[in-house]
Amino acid sequence: MKFGLLYEIEVVQPWDENSHRNAFMEALDQIKLAEEVGFDYVWEVEHHFLGEFSISSAPEVFLSAVAQHTSRIRIGHGVALLPFGYNHPIRVAERAAVLDIMSNGRLEFGTGRSATQYEMEPFGVDPETNRAEWDEAVRMIPKMWTQDEFSWDSELIRIPPRNILPKPVQKPHPPMWMAGTQPASAILAAERGLGFLHFTFADPEALDEKVQAYRDGIAKAEPVGSFVNENFAAFTLMHCGETDDEAMREGGGGADWYVRASNLLYSIWAQSGSKSYAWYAEQFAKGRGRDTEDVNIQKMADEGILCLGGPEKCAQVVRHYEEQGIDQIIFLVQAGGTSHDAIQRSLRLFGERVIPQFK
Repeated sequence: MKFGLLYEIEVVQPWDENSHRNAFMEALDQIKLAEEVGFDYVWEVEHHFLGEFSISSAPEVFLSAVAQHTSRIRIGHGVALLPFGYNHPIRVAERAAVLDIMSNGRLEFGTGRSATQYEMEPFGVDPETNRAEWDEAVRMIPKMWTQDEFSWDSELIRIPPRNILPKPVQKPHPPMWMAGTQPASAILAAERGLGFLHFTFADPEALDEKVQAYRDGIAKAEPVGSFVNENFAAFTLMHCGETDDEAMREGGGGADWYVRASNLLYSIWAQSGSKSYAWYAEQFAKGRGRDTEDVNIQKMADEGILCLGGPEKCAQVVRHYEEQGIDQIIFLVQAGGTSHDAIQRSLRLFGERVIPQFK
């Protein structure tokens, strides 16, 4: 089992002139400690306009700073948005290659297409075509990294012959991933030989179908890159205390805030009206995300949906994911108003008391 952290860079209001800077600086300190105590990966999202939920609009800049303050931890785009309105494929390839250089070959290249119309609209991204654009970009970028002369000509985009520079340190190129939530997304990632980032929390047993579909698909993958990345990563919130009560007292409020905010975003996806996001509408109709009053963090922790408790309880949650065939568990720790000091204590405790049980 590998261990990772995901950062949205959440900043709960009210804000002052230092709030945004402090959130980034605290995240950097947390990642430095995470490397020290045994975490393997750090992932950074790309979001736009989401207010308190995420101010991470330029992940490459932050991750370049992370690269200079660490030496071992793998540094992941979680994710780079590939629809052309967000990022032209050439610019994604160039920036990612520089990040791989600046991290001395530690880049993990996660990709996605975005989910909210609120983010897409200002960039002119069409929810009905963004998957096709993602698909072309994810096929183009590894060729840009490995070919001295690259060109592309399709109905969506035309690129004349050019040598895209620089090339990444990792050869033939960094590992490639795709983020998703829908069951069909796990199959899509597998067919293309991509690692799968399941960036939503769920009971580990609820992942059975997706994990199996991914394993079945990856066995017959036709990789878009030069090799297959056969890894399934799951996500949840984590706060580790000396006792279950301490973990709930220090981390429960932030977890509650995050779950409610996520449910609100989930409902926005569901109401987009896009055929491409119909699965979210189906989940919304079944009740998920409809009523934030139903959120019960203690119940989610008891059921192992959240990794919230003392070292023994946290280890039980991780073991459950491991038994489901998960290769990497990714935690969000900078949740809501959870204090920086509490997060640091949690990371050190988890690293010293939990991670060694899985190494």
